[in-house]
Amino acid sequence: MKIRIVACHAFIMLMVSAVTAISQHPASTTENFNGAADLSWNDQMVLNSMRFIHSAEMAHRNTFGNGSYATLQALQQADLVDAGLASGQKYGYRFTLTVRFATATMQPGFELTASPLVRRARYLSFYLNEACDIRGAEKAGRDATISDPIIQACGTSLTTENESYARGSLRTIHSAQMTYLSTYGAGQYGTPAQLFNTDLVTTGFVLSYIWRGYSASFSVTAPTSAAPARFTVGIVPTIYGRTGKYSYFIDETGVLRGGDKNGGPADQNDPPVADQ
Repeated sequence: MKIRIVACHAFIMLMVSAVTAISQHPASTTENFNGAADLSWNDQMVLNSMRFIHSAEMAHRNTFGNGSYATLQALQQADLVDAGLASGQKYGYRFTLTVRFATATMQPGFELTASPLVRRARYLSFYLNEACDIRGAEKAGRDATISDPIIQACGTSLTTENESYARGSLRTIHSAQMTYLSTYGAGQYGTPAQLFNTDLVTTGFVLSYIWRGYSASFSVTAPTSAAPARFTVGIVPTIYGRTGKYSYFIDETGVLRGGDKNGGPADQNDPPVADQ
């Protein structure tokens, strides 16, 4: 009887210890994942492969692809990636590449995921697109997405390139509006069509409301006895975080304003944007 009680007591203590361990070490370590600081050697090899594929895609877009991206098999045929990556499996991960072709309102793009072939704790999943930032988290073997946190920021990428062109277009529009106001407009600002027809601006958001991964909205107000003429131009990324991150706004004052608005519009209350 005494042996039974001792055994039962030992079993209870073992269960308590197990419950305590579980509460201190949850099954998913996503909350405890500290980004790049927690990456293993194998993780780094996977990320290097993703960067390599991104570079191959950029090379293909600018040479063989005539502006378009390619599948892993097409990249191998162009001698831009090796057979290992083209097979879709390397370093214990499954690489999946999906290509998006250009449309009238959307730039071409691609999505690359790297997911562990074996579901184990601390095996991370990764995501990358043409914007170049690598995102990821512990997903229990599922694919990472654009909604996951950034693990490694890209730096200069298609996204920052789009933002640079977008800012330049807004400044060009402001300059053209000042010329239109004092010449053709006789005290009024011009619509995009009027700016284009007078050859003051023939590219950028005047030529197309959707340009370089951004969508534009224009407003032109005629002068009244109580208020002077006004114009505003606001642009937002067509796909936030992918074609662009920052939203921008400019009006007759010439002050370019904006910031990270999570894809929402910027306005006259946002801080000025420094030239970059």
